[in-house]
Amino acid sequence: MNIQLEKHDDLNLTVIIALGKSDYQEKVEKEVKRIQKTANIKGFRPGKAPMGMVHKLYGKGILADEIQRMASDAMNNYIEENKLDILGYPIASNKVESEIDIDGSEDFTFAFDCGLAPQFELSVSKKDTLEQFDITVTDKEVTDDINYSRKRHGKMVDIEAAEEEDIIYANVNELNEDGSILDGGLTDKNISFVSSLIEDKKVKDSVLGKKVGDQFNADIKTLLNNNETVISNTLGIAKEGVNDLSSNFSVTVTEIKRRIDAEINEEYYKEVFGDLEIPSSEEEYREKIQANLENYYRNESELWLDHQIGHLLMEKHNINLPDEFLKRWLITTKENEYTFENIDEKYAEEKSALQRRLVIDKIAAQSDLKSTEAEIREEARIYFHGLYRQYGLNIPMNDAFLDESINKKLAEREFVMQMADRVIYRKAYDAVKELITIKAKKISVEDYFTQVNAHKSAHGE
Repeated sequence: MNIQLEKHDDLNLTVIIALGKSDYQEKVEKEVKRIQKTANIKGFRPGKAPMGMVHKLYGKGILADEIQRMASDAMNNYIEENKLDILGYPIASNKVESEIDIDGSEDFTFAFDCGLAPQFELSVSKKDTLEQFDITVTDKEVTDDINYSRKRHGKMVDIEAAEEEDIIYANVNELNEDGSILDGGLTDKNISFVSSLIEDKKVKDSVLGKKVGDQFNADIKTLLNNNETVISNTLGIAKEGVNDLSSNFSVTVTEIKRRIDAEINEEYYKEVFGDLEIPSSEEEYREKIQANLENYYRNESELWLDHQIGHLLMEKHNINLPDEFLKRWLITTKENEYTFENIDEKYAEEKSALQRRLVIDKIAAQSDLKSTEAEIREEARIYFHGLYRQYGLNIPMNDAFLDESINKKLAEREFVMQMADRVIYRKAYDAVKELITIKAKKISVEDYFTQVNAHKSAHGE
């Protein structure tokens, strides 16, 4: 066996593996003999077929399998022995042609392209300055939060005459120009809408003050702001049919509902706080909301600092990658997701993630960061707690149900690796915080969101 290296540049190389008969012959013969012992070939008793017959029937397939395996093993061993820091896995070369002629040759050459990880130095220091926001929560934010909570826990009541924020339920029928029911049109459809959302002032004014049982005619498309998706969903028809609708519908009000804000009392406290300790007064309630909001915005500030660190790391490390190789590798290994048609569009996201991963790995190596079993379990706890909160389940961090979910997933190697990565990312960002300068900045909630939204708009986030 002969292995040669052809380096194209700092990020791309081809490994050429040459196999001769002496490399594979003994293993091929051994496999042929093994098959002969059990081969069931017509005209011969099982295991009694001549070796030549077995060679003729199975030899080429055995040879092909064996040289492929040997070449793959040789490639892997070469990477390990030479400590090649590769990205992805080796793939068949498009720079050096492999020579695999089973019928016409006893010598074979396999050529594998490899993409190398770039070499770079970590480039952050105390000269790099980021702001960490100290977000001030005022009485306004507390009041706004309470008002939102009162609306969310409010009750729907029947109303006699419609005002702007009321929900109007109605039965509609499609009409001819003369006001008669349109033959084959939409009939007896139940819809709902809110007056304040109607953009056409004339239509909105015609709706305000309507009572249950009132009937009026309207252009249904104007009533629903000419929004094709809303019209389609509200009427239960295909989008293609929206343009064909009549401009005249009869609308009969069947019900009017209004959400009344919940009163602040003991019943409301129990509904809001559940099993937690409920406040004894409105003053204590406001204090609890103040504390909750301060904790929320403290966490927001930490998350935003991490977001800025992510940008800083990418800006300070303009890392080149073996792009052409990685695109081919993605198409080869993930053919259901990547094609020649979409690879350029999708590769940008893959490239950014890989560049970030390389920087994190550099920080982890420099700071000797590791993830312990306890840290992985704790990360899994944070992961599931957040996941269940998204589904509206406020499960305590020490809940047995949470433990059961964690234990099941930690039996999966891929999930363990995912949580270990999250631990390392968290530690790497904390390490960066020690390397750079962080300045505290007091800021209002309104200014915080203004600054965050401006940043996201500038970066297309």
